[in-house]
Amino acid sequence: MRQSSAPLLVSSDPGLLRHWRSALGIESPIELSSFAALKGLVRRTGDIVWLDLAVADIPPWSDPVWNELLQHKKLRILAASSYPKDEEAMIALDRGCAGYCHAFADPETLLQVHQVTSADHVWIGQQLMQQLIQRANSAMPVSKPAPTHWAEQLTSREREIASLAAHGATNAVIAAQCDITERTVKAHLSAVFEKLNVTDRLQLALKVHGIQ
Repeated sequence: MRQSSAPLLVSSDPGLLRHWRSALGIESPIELSSFAALKGLVRRTGDIVWLDLAVADIPPWSDPVWNELLQHKKLRILAASSYPKDEEAMIALDRGCAGYCHAFADPETLLQVHQVTSADHVWIGQQLMQQLIQRANSAMPVSKPAPTHWAEQLTSREREIASLAAHGATNAVIAAQCDITERTVKAHLSAVFEKLNVTDRLQLALKVHGIQ
């Protein structure tokens, strides 16, 4: 996990800044009101930036400035939208953002986003994750069965849960189908991720379906 200073909060909405400060437990953050200010105050490689996509001067995703910020300086930028769209999420992640979420998501979710990205992982969100898993499923040739070598490292229960998760089942659905608690599902998935050397459900789905 990164041991960096407090993240940069970029928004011209005082209410949103208050929401972020409260959710993330930040007492004295650096707050910026424009994209131009962000470009001028990038401190070093490794900064984590919460960026409100509603700031007036934000450039289109096709602008080369994103390459400079996201590739050369290797910032961890969290793109936050008050009106999130899956299409925009895919573009933001493709450009190199560390995550995409609803700007006014509940505090628990925002804190989880912060923890995931601080650990150098990518935050996608449940809805988009489901879509990506479905695309991964549909990308598999119908006539060719997926390899099963991944299952050799897992217990029978872990294999069952991994397969359900890889086909898009939520923790609640897995818990109900396996007659266990959601906490137990999370524990099993953590073990599966560690054994298979994956960090999220999308990578799990790709491995289970033999795409990677």
